[in-house]
Amino acid sequence: MYFKSVLLLAVLMLYSHAVRAEDIGFVEKFSLSDERSIPLKQLIPGTEDYYYFHCLQYQNTGQFEKIPEILSQWIKRYNYTSRVEEIRNRQALFEYKRNPKQTMLFLKQRLNLQFNYQKQQLTPETKYPQTLDQSLINQKTLSEKAFGEYENLNGFEDSALEFLKNTQLNEDQRRDFLQRLKRPDFSELPSMVVADLRYRNSGGFGSIPIHRKLLLEQLETCLKLYPDLILDTNFVETYLTKIQPSADVDWKSDTKEKSLFLNRL
Repeated sequence: MYFKSVLLLAVLMLYSHAVRAEDIGFVEKFSLSDERSIPLKQLIPGTEDYYYFHCLQYQNTGQFEKIPEILSQWIKRYNYTSRVEEIRNRQALFEYKRNPKQTMLFLKQRLNLQFNYQKQQLTPETKYPQTLDQSLINQKTLSEKAFGEYENLNGFEDSALEFLKNTQLNEDQRRDFLQRLKRPDFSELPSMVVADLRYRNSGGFGSIPIHRKLLLEQLETCLKLYPDLILDTNFVETYLTKIQPSADVDWKSDTKEKSLFLNRL
């Protein structure tokens, strides 16, 4: 039983080698034959080898007009195999001289070529200006637009407060300006503060943060312009904080510093 199994395996191996040798033998016969039509007679009609080698022979001998009919039968029976695509590629290249447009279209589709790029211009034309119209963006134009759109200063950012210091503002704009001001660093501030305190709906001294940031000299100027401020508790408290010695001076124990402080009072 064992001997029969070994014998059967040996026969199958020899058969497979014989088949491969036969396949290789046909390719050699076809390739080396002076008359290749003779080896072609060994192929069975309807097989893929039959279609493939016949197409190959027709292309090698310039009989390109016979290829479409065979390809049609071949594809109908075996669909688009790799050997079918090989013949189609060869056929497209062979027919370039006769029909270059068709060959280029085939290659474009085969290689998925896209020619949708545009020529790069060294000095491209532009529809847009290279510089901004200064008459549209200068400070005067933008300010007029901001004043025209808002009754207060909502059309300006805080960075524009420096510019607005020297601008003629109405009463509501002036109050908005003072409410947004962070530093008491310009000379006209005391007169502006007093004018706002006299304007309707004023919350009094201290109602706006900049009031308590006024310097001592500015507070004294406000008092000269508006003497009734001496009766305003918030003003007096703010004034006292400005004349009080700094935290690093012990005026309560230091007689000289205490005397100076009392004199300021």
